[in-house]
Amino acid sequence: MSTTMVDAIRKTVLVDFAPEEAFELFTARINSWWPSSSHSYGGDAVQEVVFEQKPDGRVYEVTAEGEQDWARVTEWDPPHRLALDWLIGDPATEIEVTFTPEGPGSRVVLEHRGFQEPERRGNYASGWDVVLGTFVESASKNA
Repeated sequence: MSTTMVDAIRKTVLVDFAPEEAFELFTARINSWWPSSSHSYGGDAVQEVVFEQKPDGRVYEVTAEGEQDWARVTEWDPPHRLALDWLIGDPATEIEVTFTPEGPGSRVVLEHRGFQEPERRGNYASGWDVVLGTFVESASKNA
């Protein structure tokens, strides 16, 4: 049985941070902006979101029940680019995020690829709007 791949999701946002600051907010300070109450396994029970900043690092949530993996870091090139194996859902998908200078700030581009079902892609397309919206909001509060 063959599987048909679905188009990748590509989202672009601009933030008033240099790439170094934007990369650091996206990774090291993910817990300060990720909307875990609506975009996690544990919802309101999530105590922390952790992004291990290294090749083969984990991205995961922490609740009183333990840890739940979200992703594995496959590429780590601060402050320019990172790539993840996104483990939420079956099969796993891939995420690439790039950070490039634009004016006084940065252009952040997230590409999520490897979908086999249009419905799953559609759910993520709208979900990334929410997630990246909180990222931009956090960046503007801290600029």
